[in-house]
Amino acid sequence: MRTPDIYLRSIGVHLPPVVSVETAVAEGRYPADEMEYFRLGGAAVAGDVPAPELALRAARHAFERSGGMSPRDLDLMLYADVWHQGPEGWQPQYYLQQHLIGGDVLSVELRHGCCGLFSALQLAAGYLRPGGSALLVGADNHGTPLVDRWRMIEGNVMGDAGCALLLTTDTGFAELRSVNVVVLPEAESVNDGGVPMFPPDATVGRPLDFAARNREFRKRLFARDGAGVMLAIQTTLMGLVDRTLKEAGITLDEVARVAFPHGRWDDLEHRGVNWFGLTLADTTWDYGARIGHLGVSDQFVALDHLLAAGALARGDYMLLVGLGAGTTMACAVLRILDVPQEYAPGGPG
Repeated sequence: MRTPDIYLRSIGVHLPPVVSVETAVAEGRYPADEMEYFRLGGAAVAGDVPAPELALRAARHAFERSGGMSPRDLDLMLYADVWHQGPEGWQPQYYLQQHLIGGDVLSVELRHGCCGLFSALQLAAGYLRPGGSALLVGADNHGTPLVDRWRMIEGNVMGDAGCALLLTTDTGFAELRSVNVVVLPEAESVNDGGVPMFPPDATVGRPLDFAARNREFRKRLFARDGAGVMLAIQTTLMGLVDRTLKEAGITLDEVARVAFPHGRWDDLEHRGVNWFGLTLADTTWDYGARIGHLGVSDQFVALDHLLAAGALARGDYMLLVGLGAGTTMACAVLRILDVPQEYAPGGPG
């Protein structure tokens, strides 16, 4: 989807303190024999701060950086998440409406897995009219009894974060050139673990264990045509990236940096970057390994980090790639028009 006249006005991030892998090993939470191979640094851990509060702090940060935009100026708010946000039967976007933007803005929660913020980008780009603006927020706190953040995903750990994007149709520091989200329905069983759909996991206290689910799927892969599904994921993702780059009017050679989901380095190297002729150094893996997989926020928190580190300059293109259960795949291209003052050394950011 081409996205003319859609701009990223500001990014807000609330990243809790990081708990190191060494600390997790000392506490018996992370297996010591995996430290050297998986090269992880730690996970951002929010403690008992609710995910909607992480979202609110990130949204306020985005408005502080927006150059004078008001929450009352918004036309749309989309709230993306992957894990439980608060009381059942309650929706987290109402917390932001209560404490930040008010009730006159269309506000919707999106549950589209780890590609949720990409889906929000695509929906907002289609919704906004000239002069319009949107707030896209993503937040997750995985520190709940049904999640073991240190062992839930083999070779990876789960982090917590809030992230907010302010989109406008007139001006911003980055231009959204294209965005696409697709789903491969035949791969919906990759993450189901073979567990019953009813009653839902959370209602019976069944933990979320992707490591066990992946092992179960691998058994099915060899018993049936799972290899065909995995090949379809690869070819679909490559086609999606190619289409998104073409819609943006560039080639992969023109991309300065690529943000993938924060995951295992060996998965990314052997089933990710090498498909596109990249190396880990072209990606944000090193940063992601220090803070964990943040649910919906990985690529956009990494973008904020690259800007703060001076790793992106005016005119640079950035490619963002998403993968989620479903199997959902997403891709977006941003062009940096200017590096905001808050990212300069000593700036107000």
